Amino acid sequence: MKSTEKTVFETILAIAVLFALALLPLAVKAESHGRHQPPAFSEFDQDGDGFVSEDEFNSFREARHEAMAKAGKPMKGMASAPAFSDVDADGDGKLTEAELTAAQQAHHKAMREAHAGMAGGEAMGSHHGMHEGMKMPTFEDLDLDGNGCINAEEFAKHQADMHGT
Repeated sequence: MKSTEKTVFETILAIAVLFALALLPLAVKAESHGRHQPPAFSEFDQDGDGFVSEDEFNSFREARHEAMAKAGKPMKGMASAPAFSDVDADGDGKLTEAELTAAQQAHHKAMREAHAGMAGGEAMGSHHGMHEGMKMPTFEDLDLDGNGCINAEEFAKHQADMHGT
């Protein structure tokens, strides 16, 4: 025959285990929405020459987006991500670490402001003056072949159309 203390302990333990199991999906969801860090300059600079060419920029971005899509990670901000020509502040055809970092910070700031604006009831896509008068593209706007997926070519075409290149 069990003692009363042992029965109470087993009951409390069972409740604690059930409670922990019930909270597990919330913990997984919170982990997947952790702070996003932009890629380091060295990740873009594939040949290690201290500069990022347009080819390096585009191939790294394409590979990163494909990996994120395969992993099911959220890809917020892709539609408004700057094109190479927007990041190349001096127009010399190559990016320095300072140019890339400045562009990443500006994009992050614009995303924060847009998110804050949407929470405050502003129209989606207003981005506090960024792309004034433009509507936020829908998934269908980017999914050009209608197959339910946005590949790197479709995204690049959208970026080119958005930036007039």
